[in-house]
Amino acid sequence: MMIKLFNVIEINPFIYSQENYEIPELSDFLNSKERDDRWQKAVSTLGLNVKLIREDSYFVDIETINDENLKIILKIVFNNDTNIEEDNYLKMFNGGIVLKKDHEFLLEPQCCADLEDIKNWEYIFENSVLDWSQLWIGHPYVYYRKFEEKIEFSDYTDRMLSELDNIECVFEIDQSDLKIEIDKMKVQQVKFKNRVRDLLKEI
Repeated sequence: MMIKLFNVIEINPFIYSQENYEIPELSDFLNSKERDDRWQKAVSTLGLNVKLIREDSYFVDIETINDENLKIILKIVFNNDTNIEEDNYLKMFNGGIVLKKDHEFLLEPQCCADLEDIKNWEYIFENSVLDWSQLWIGHPYVYYRKFEEKIEFSDYTDRMLSELDNIECVFEIDQSDLKIEIDKMKVQQVKFKNRVRDLLKEI
């Protein structure tokens, strides 16, 4: 079973729209296509033409964003103040790492996560603790545990580690496979950061 990671940023229709209307929450829709259509309508008011990684998501793979669309996104992210002196642009973008195994999306960034959170994924390989540890991808939280050559992951939870008596593994992946994918994500982020730096000079 193969895993694949994606660097994604959140294109939230509450922010990426020039219309004064709200997009209902997912629970208000019986049809995910209806939600996706409304999202497309919202972002199109800014001239954005980007593709979500899947329906029922606001995440876009940074590798699929061309320069024209990225310029529009940068104006929103930096609130039209593109002269900002910022070395690490990654923390400016809501989103993070998405983990997909075969055809199933298993982990996605949660509230208050950003691209800079890749460092938390990298720490998995430095962490010598064999018991459960928190992987910060926003909240609700996720916990992981190394077991032999595997990494086990918990389900999402709002409870802190000290509040949990028993954590169940909901899926596992090979450590070596994850390391390969994390290294790919690091390269992508360096390229993205350089693109952001260069495009800000053009805006």
